[in-house]
Amino acid sequence: MTISYVFPNVSSIPQRGNLTTRWEHAEKFGCSLVEVPADFIKTPKEAGRTGLDLCDIPSKEKIPLLYSQNVPGPGRIPYILHTEPSLSRRDGFGMSVQAPLRWNDESWRIRFTRLVCDISEFLGSPAAKIEIHPGDRRNSHDDILKGAQFIIAEYEKIFGIAPEILLENRTGQVISTGKEIAGICHCCETDYPELLPHFGIVLDIQQLFTVTKGKFLMELDVIPTEFVKGFHIHAKHQTLSITDPIPWEEVFSRIREIRHNVIINPEVLLMKNVGDTIGFCEERC
Repeated sequence: MTISYVFPNVSSIPQRGNLTTRWEHAEKFGCSLVEVPADFIKTPKEAGRTGLDLCDIPSKEKIPLLYSQNVPGPGRIPYILHTEPSLSRRDGFGMSVQAPLRWNDESWRIRFTRLVCDISEFLGSPAAKIEIHPGDRRNSHDDILKGAQFIIAEYEKIFGIAPEILLENRTGQVISTGKEIAGICHCCETDYPELLPHFGIVLDIQQLFTVTKGKFLMELDVIPTEFVKGFHIHAKHQTLSITDPIPWEEVFSRIREIRHNVIINPEVLLMKNVGDTIGFCEERC
């Protein structure tokens, strides 16, 4: 197994920004990929800049108002698009807004996929991987997997390559526990075998622990490891400690059992914590 580290979307860099700036930081920490957010409109400032409402899906002409162009640098930079996670966001008037993820709605899937392709076109190269999120319980396993199929097909038409689609477990969403992750993996294996080379799970350990608590290790064990293509490793977006409630030694013991290559995103908020988090992981892998 080879572990590739992802430079996370830390708070001190421009949240949309460009690939080149992220890559300069990634190299300092030995990361071989960078994370790029592909959210919907997520701040009042972005809403004002684009003329859209909070949580709207930006159209192609709005992308240059959100992202900056890459400056000349190395060749193609490997990156992961981290798409809208459906977080609760506050507008400029104290109201909370949340973007629904409507995998069960074909017209929504088309607009979502168009955004993903538009961002990659603006950045100048295709993403290596695209992370998606399950949304609420109106979305079935079939809905999510059809969405993954559609993204791959449209992306391949434009860029000539099929990206890997990684589904992240999310607290409060339809795929959050180990059993639920196992369920969609089984659905993929039986009903969407053509997706198997291009679909997997990026497992957020903190969120799995938040949902499962005392059953965490049992829920971790039911997740089919052949579908786990990556991990988000953090302790509430802070660096890790052996005194954390999460049993990190057991977690890394299971990671070491995986035979295929995986990514690890040390998903901390502060730049100063990236190196320590990667170091914690490297000591145990």
